[in-house]
Amino acid sequence: MLQWAYAKFKTNNFFTKRLTSNFDLHACQINEVRGLLGSLTEEMPSFLSDATIRRFLRARNWSMEQATKGLKETVKWRREYRPDAISWEDLAEMENEARRTHVADYLDKNGRSVLVVNLPMQIAKNFVQPNMKEKVKFVYANKPESLKIIADIFDLDTLESSFGGRSTSTIFDINKYAERMRRADKMRGASKYTNGK
Repeated sequence: MLQWAYAKFKTNNFFTKRLTSNFDLHACQINEVRGLLGSLTEEMPSFLSDATIRRFLRARNWSMEQATKGLKETVKWRREYRPDAISWEDLAEMENEARRTHVADYLDKNGRSVLVVNLPMQIAKNFVQPNMKEKVKFVYANKPESLKIIADIFDLDTLESSFGGRSTSTIFDINKYAERMRRADKMRGASKYTNGK
């Protein structure tokens, strides 16, 4: 139905007037994908939101078939691994001992969350998928070329000093971090007692 409407949109004034912007077209595509997903949208309504469907469409150059396939694969993975059921309590002891990974309490210059991963370089490089190697940048706080990359992405006044920033107030504190993660768990409804755990 939408493919027919899209073809008509390109050639017919009626559809040109009706679908006057990409927003209208994308809204139709989102609804079409929602229809193709069927009952999955009822099974995982918070995950299969318009925003999620739009991200999958955009990532697949607005191909409804590819977005639907990707969403179905992701739902299958989410059913099996249940990431929504993971809470801080599940990870606290392991993360406290290793202190390898945490979500920073500051954002980058584009307002995105920052995941701090402290791994030996050889291990970190092995986790980067081949198709992502061009997009991932490894930076070192003691190298001048890395400092330029860091300055382009982060506000150095809020970035931790251990990463080349000037802030001393953002030094990692596992107890403060644990409290933030517990609050986040409560907001999204995750606990060790949800989803049959």
